[in-house]
Amino acid sequence: MINWIYRIVLCILLFGVSALIYGGNSLHPLLDKVTNGITLVGIAGLFVFFFRFPVIYKVAAWALLLGVTGLLLESRYEYGQFVYSYFVIKRFAYCGLALLAFAMAMQGGPLKIKYINYAIFAFYVINQLFLGQIFKYNLTSESRTVTSNEALYLVIPFLYYAVTYLKERRIIDFLLSLFTFAFIVFLLHRSVISAAVVVMAVVAGLSLMGKLSTGGLPMGRTVATLVVLLVALTPLMGMLPGNKVDAFLENIGGILSPKDDETGSWRLEQSEYYLSQIPEKPVLGWRYEGYDRGEIMENEDFPEKGTIIHSQYIDMLYNYGAAGLALNLLIILGTLFVIYRRNPQFSTEQTVLFGFIFSGLVYAVSYQLPVFYWGFVGMGMCYAFRPQAASQQGNGPQDEPIEFELSESESVTVYKTTQS
Repeated sequence: MINWIYRIVLCILLFGVSALIYGGNSLHPLLDKVTNGITLVGIAGLFVFFFRFPVIYKVAAWALLLGVTGLLLESRYEYGQFVYSYFVIKRFAYCGLALLAFAMAMQGGPLKIKYINYAIFAFYVINQLFLGQIFKYNLTSESRTVTSNEALYLVIPFLYYAVTYLKERRIIDFLLSLFTFAFIVFLLHRSVISAAVVVMAVVAGLSLMGKLSTGGLPMGRTVATLVVLLVALTPLMGMLPGNKVDAFLENIGGILSPKDDETGSWRLEQSEYYLSQIPEKPVLGWRYEGYDRGEIMENEDFPEKGTIIHSQYIDMLYNYGAAGLALNLLIILGTLFVIYRRNPQFSTEQTVLFGFIFSGLVYAVSYQLPVFYWGFVGMGMCYAFRPQAASQQGNGPQDEPIEFELSESESVTVYKTTQS
């Protein structure tokens, strides 16, 4: 029973804190409640699971605990209450959900990427087709029916099918990877498109360094498949309205020329302003003072207090200073380092999670990292230590000891209910 509790919490971390399962409604009241609640659980989990964390996560846990304690004491001293703004505290603590996800995956077993793919596509089918959202889309950035956070999920199946194709040479995997990438482009979130392209280059680099147990790219089969697809799709492309195709391509071109793009220039103006404010409080940021100042880019949908800075890097630097950004990067880069260092060759799950975690570094240039991203970071750390633990299968329940080596001198044994 306890294993299922761990698994349910892990599923909440991976999907429950995203608009994807709420019909794509990012303003759904339940989404806000779940996000607030799970972040509070994550802070408590720093105490409960501290001794089960690897060294890097222990350092991050100390920093998180000190940071949250400092924010509570500052609130008490400046405003006479311990929680003047939970908004400020939770956004600092979001990265701690990686540590909670690691603990949940260690105890209950990490989810297979294959099942995560099924869930992602199932939610997209429900939201876009069954709820009819896709029929409101006109190939323009103003009519998009998916947020960039939701679109980022698609990097996972894109990588999974690409890596599987490299390993198993099945055309169906190549087609599924192409379809997922085409869907990413179709949804018109340029930050996600850029992240997908960069991370595919990262996977190619890992392959060249011998980190992937794959052969070379089957050029003949790949090129032949692409030619057949182009020939088959040419008549369909000719049926699309020319003005919509031109508008779509113009939006894609905004990746290379943000100053000439309406939304890109807006973000650029916002980023330039907040960058100019960072030198005044470079170490610990503006925190509650920045919260009270609110967002400089006035909008009727924006709250009176709090900022809505697009870039994760600028948001962290402005609100929590170099210390806050360093904590984020410690967890992300530390997880990537452990996956890379501990595994001479990556499994499919490790490759996909490594790539997805890396994609966040690219995505964070334009947007704040979604809360669910930290759940995948923590699961990546779990796969770094014992990737095969999640794939051990059987046919009857029993408690099986699994030893996770957290460092050369430290390990922890948990009991995983399996089927034999």
